Amino acid sequence: MSTPEPMPRAHVEVCLERAGLKLSPDQVDELHRVSGYLRQALERLGSDRPMEIEPALTFKVAAP
Repeated sequence: MSTPEPMPRAHVEVCLERAGLKLSPDQVDELHRVSGYLRQALERLGSDRPMEIEPALTFKVAAP
């Protein structure tokens, strides 16, 4: 598995600013380093997946 390319640092900084997050330079550096993985995770979240694979649907809870 190859390491994903990080997003441009300016893009990461704009996203953090829009979210209203005040982070230290070290925290911004770390988020920039992993931003490629974050992008991949977000792409998976936005994809159509069958409802049956949702783990929360595995168990049935009796109504009180």
